[in-house]
Amino acid sequence: MRWRLLVALAVVLTAGCGSLFGQQSPGPATDTLTPAPVPEVTPTPERWGIAPGLSGNSVADVDALVTAHRAATAGRSYVWRERRGTTTRSNGTVPLFDRTVAKVESATVYRVWTGDERVRLRTGLTNVANYTEYADGTDRIVRYRYVGWRDFEHQRRHPIDATAHRHIGVSATQAIERYLAVESARVAAVGVDDRRHYEIVGRNWTRPVGDRVTNYTVTAVVSTDGFVRSLDVSYTVHSLGHPRRVRYAFAYERVGNTTVDPPVWDTEEN
Repeated sequence: MRWRLLVALAVVLTAGCGSLFGQQSPGPATDTLTPAPVPEVTPTPERWGIAPGLSGNSVADVDALVTAHRAATAGRSYVWRERRGTTTRSNGTVPLFDRTVAKVESATVYRVWTGDERVRLRTGLTNVANYTEYADGTDRIVRYRYVGWRDFEHQRRHPIDATAHRHIGVSATQAIERYLAVESARVAAVGVDDRRHYEIVGRNWTRPVGDRVTNYTVTAVVSTDGFVRSLDVSYTVHSLGHPRRVRYAFAYERVGNTTVDPPVWDTEEN
């Protein structure tokens, strides 16, 4: 089958990520997420023809895509950036703010910061602020501050693989499963770093939230081995109050070219 290049994507490598870790509040709003090049491609199973879970005009099996994405990220280094935004404005772009930033060198060496205020500690889900983790391949240390407190708490936890981490691999695969569950989609071949990828644009969401949802659009870029390089979704939620425009996005950066240094606070503690 001959493939025609339909869309050219410009890939801009994000320079420097160290400043994102240890910040005390989400970074400035931005509207563009550009994924980094993927160094290698795994052949697509014949039964799909395009990429795992994709057909020529739909996301035929979102669970197959999730499985392929999980396998594609295992053992790779990368920076994963998750962003969210919401507004009651009826027009204009919804600003995005960093919600989670993970810097992954290997399955058990990574640093992650999240603005999520409800995290799972020993006693279950707890409200905290400035939550970070550092895993050095042997230990996993969590650092957080309870809301309203000044001093930080530290805990040593059992090692966990980045693909199974609630704020890294699990968040990514849950977003794919949730937002790419669309009845139909436009699937177009695109070129990224001289490699074939596919851009998915879907509009009919099959798993809406409890409130009425309109104006749903999801765009994702997927490699032939099922690696979801980026995902960007926006929609309007109609509830009892004013309609809210919601946007969610994630992107992988510096794939295959990421290392992790110990944070300053870990050095000071030791």
